[in-house]
Amino acid sequence: MVGRDVEEFDSGYGESSRYAAHLDRGWAMLDRGDVVAARTSVEHAQEVRPDDPDASVLLGAIALAEGDPAEALRCYERAAELDPEYLEPYVAAAQVCLFDLEDPARALRFCEDALELEHLSAFEALDLGLLRAECLLAQAGANTAPGQPLALETLPELGHAEDLAVVVATLELAARGPSEADLESRDSVHAEAAEALLLDADGERLDEEEQRDRVARAFQLVMRWARLKLDLGDMDSATEQLRKLTDRFPEEADAWYLLGEALLRAKDVLRAAEASLRTLELDARAALPAWMPPVGRLQRRVLQTLQRVEIPAVRQAIADERPIAVLIQERPAPELVAEGVDPRQPALALGTRIDPQAPAATLTGIAIYVANIARVCRDATQFEEELKLSLEEELGVFFEGEPDPAAEAEAQAQAESEPPAEEKKPRRRRRRKS
Repeated sequence: MVGRDVEEFDSGYGESSRYAAHLDRGWAMLDRGDVVAARTSVEHAQEVRPDDPDASVLLGAIALAEGDPAEALRCYERAAELDPEYLEPYVAAAQVCLFDLEDPARALRFCEDALELEHLSAFEALDLGLLRAECLLAQAGANTAPGQPLALETLPELGHAEDLAVVVATLELAARGPSEADLESRDSVHAEAAEALLLDADGERLDEEEQRDRVARAFQLVMRWARLKLDLGDMDSATEQLRKLTDRFPEEADAWYLLGEALLRAKDVLRAAEASLRTLELDARAALPAWMPPVGRLQRRVLQTLQRVEIPAVRQAIADERPIAVLIQERPAPELVAEGVDPRQPALALGTRIDPQAPAATLTGIAIYVANIARVCRDATQFEEELKLSLEEELGVFFEGEPDPAAEAEAQAQAESEPPAEEKKPRRRRRRKS
C-alpha cells in the first residue's frame, strides 16, 4: 500500500516519522495476517494524527481482512471525506462495492468521482477506466435474465487509449531495458513511459525493487484490459495484446493462461492447447507451500464434504456404500490439458459410463489438484475452505443441477427430433469465476 507523502503534512517534532512508522508497521502486520497488531498500530497512528486519511484506509483493509466489507466501505468513505483529492480511498471503495458487496452501481459512482480528480497518472487513469468498465459489465449482467446473453454491444468502449499506450510502452521498455536516453525521447508516449518506469512523482530515481513493482502493475493493467476485451467479445484485440505479452514476458504463466482462454474462445483449439500446456509447465515450477495439509487429512475432508453434498446422486452413492475414489494430485495431467481441461482446474469429477444407454456417466472418483487450490490461498485454513467450495462447484457442474424429469423429457424429445451429431463432443473446459 502506497499512501501520500506524510512529510508534506509534518507539523514538526518528528511527527511524520512517528506517524509513518505506525502505518508501515500496521501494513506489515496485516500482510502477516496479524490483524490485532495491525489495528493497534492504526490506533497509535491516529493518536498522532486523528484526522489523516491514510489511517482510515488501513482500517478499511483490516476490516476486509476480518470479513466485514460494510465496515471497510465506511472507513474508505471516511478517508475520502478527510481528503477529497486522495485517490486511494475512491478506488478501494469502488472495489469493495463491486467485488464484495456486489453493488456495481455504487462502485461506478466512486469511479466517476475519482476520474474527476486532477493530476491522474496514466497508470491511475487506466486503472480507473478498467474498474469503471468492470462495473458497467457487472451491471449488464445483473440486468440480464438468467440464461440470456449479455447485451455487450450496449456498453461503451473502454477508452483511455492514450493511457493504455503509455502502460504498454512501459512494458516494452522494461522488456528491453530502459536508458537515460528514453527520458529525452521526442515521442511523448515513449518519454512518459520512461518516466513511469524510472522516476517517482517527485522526479527522483526509483530503485530496482520499485521499478519491478511498477512493471508488475503495468503487466496486471494490460492483463485486465485484455480480460475485459474478451468479455466484450473483441477477441482479435485481446489476443493480439496477449501474444505481445507472452513474447516479451515468456515466463509469465498468467499471460499464457489468459491467451489460452482467448484462443479457445476464438475456436483455435490447437494453439489454445499449446498455451495451456505452457501454463501448466510454468505453474509446475512453483513449489507447494509449507502449510499444505497432508494427503490423508485432505482425503478425509473430501469424503466428509461428499457426505454433506445436497446432490441426490452423490447421496445415493454414499447410502449404497459405493466407493468414490479420491485422488490427490498437484495439477491436471498434461494429457487432460491437451484435451481441453483447464490447467488451473481445482477439482475434476471422474465419471464412468457403465450403461451405454444411460443419459449420464456415473461418478466414480474425484481428482483434487492441490497446487491449483493453493495458488489462491494464504494458509491451511483458507485452503480447506477453498477445497470444499471447489469440490461442491465441480460436483454441481458434473451433475448439472440434476434437472427435473419434465425438463429431461423435453430435452430428450428435442434431441430425438434433431439429426445426430457427426462430431465427437470435446471435453468441456471449465474455468472458475474470479
